[in-house]
Amino acid sequence: MNEQVEKSRRQMFADTIQFTSSVAVTTFGGCLCCPNPAFALANFATPPKDAVATYDVSRNVLQDAAFAQGMASGMVDYEREAYDTKKILFKKLFASPSLIGSSSSDSPVVLEVGMGSFPNALYYKDQRNLDIIGVDPNDRMEGYARDSAKRAGLITSEKSNSLRIVHGVSEALPFDDNTCDAVVCTLTLCSVVNPEKSVAEIKRVLKPGGKFLFWEHVLSETDPRLAQQQIQLTPAQVKRADGCHLDRKSGDIIRAAGFSNLDIDYIELKNFGFLNPTSCGIATA
Repeated sequence: MNEQVEKSRRQMFADTIQFTSSVAVTTFGGCLCCPNPAFALANFATPPKDAVATYDVSRNVLQDAAFAQGMASGMVDYEREAYDTKKILFKKLFASPSLIGSSSSDSPVVLEVGMGSFPNALYYKDQRNLDIIGVDPNDRMEGYARDSAKRAGLITSEKSNSLRIVHGVSEALPFDDNTCDAVVCTLTLCSVVNPEKSVAEIKRVLKPGGKFLFWEHVLSETDPRLAQQQIQLTPAQVKRADGCHLDRKSGDIIRAAGFSNLDIDYIELKNFGFLNPTSCGIATA
């Protein structure tokens, strides 16, 4: 395969950081839409080189393209099943005082870790003046994420939201401490290299009192037979689904992270087999 096509994502990320730092108002990762000039946007920071070298590994662009298309088109029924519960979670999130408008010159910053095709866009549609940033290691997701934002009517001049999408990994988020008012992470911790490090990074970039909304499929807590099947099938799932683990206990990882407050539920969807068991909720930094 063409060596240039296989260019290291680490270098792509470094190039983007360098480009952005040289321009006062520009697109980051190719997407900045309808920002309100009265509101300042969050700055990016270069993550530690050792963390990037460890976690932001080179990827196969053809596999990335196929996976992005599959996630954009193949998860519609799943998202429909999850809709009612996720809608309640996002309503609670956006009721947070730090996300209800702003009297300062700064837009509230909402970071989507593992934004993917941005299936959560529809939950943002009534929000205004948000600085929304998506981080994902699969660069082929960006076009689908933009389409989702457009369909949801999220990016319009009237709403004055901004949307920036940047290449990156959850273990090395490109932000200084205490940058984000909220972090959203849905169906992401299953596939990251180091979920404990990822949650620690999420907590690090949140402002004091900031909110962390999570939705993750997990190892079954109620069906030992299903749990055993999830464990047995995880190696094959990792290979075919971009690192997705069926047997992770993401709820326990979040509990152990030391958030000041944690509202967490274990629920079970229907008709989605190994993806039915789910940990979801909102944590407060």
